[in-house]
Amino acid sequence: MLAPRAAWREAVVPSPAAEGVVAQGVGQAYRHSGRVGRRPNRAWAELMERSFGFDVLACPRCTGRMTLVALIRDAAVVGRILRHLGLPDAVPSPRAGRAPPLPWEADAERE
Repeated sequence: MLAPRAAWREAVVPSPAAEGVVAQGVGQAYRHSGRVGRRPNRAWAELMERSFGFDVLACPRCTGRMTLVALIRDAAVVGRILRHLGLPDAVPSPRAGRAPPLPWEADAERE
C-alpha cells in the first residue's frame, strides 16, 4: 500500500475516475448515483461475523435478530452488572510469557 500523497502513487495506483466503476473493497472507490466516493464503514456486527464465523446478533434462544440497546463504558457500572449476574468482576492479572521451546533431539545430534 502506498500513502495517499506519495509522490509516485499515481504511476502505480490508477485513480478511480480513470477506471470508472471499480470493485468494492477496503479503501477502493465506488460509484453511487453518479458520484464517486469512499465505501461506507462496515457495521461492527458484520466485522465480528467475518472474523469469528457466526452472527453475534443472532439470539441463542430463538435465533431472532437482537438489537444493540446500550453501550456501557463506565467500569463501575460494568462491575455492578457482573456482580449481580454472579460473574467475576476483577480483572485477571497477566501471566508470564512462555519460555522458548527446547531444542529437538534430532537438532541436538546434528551439532
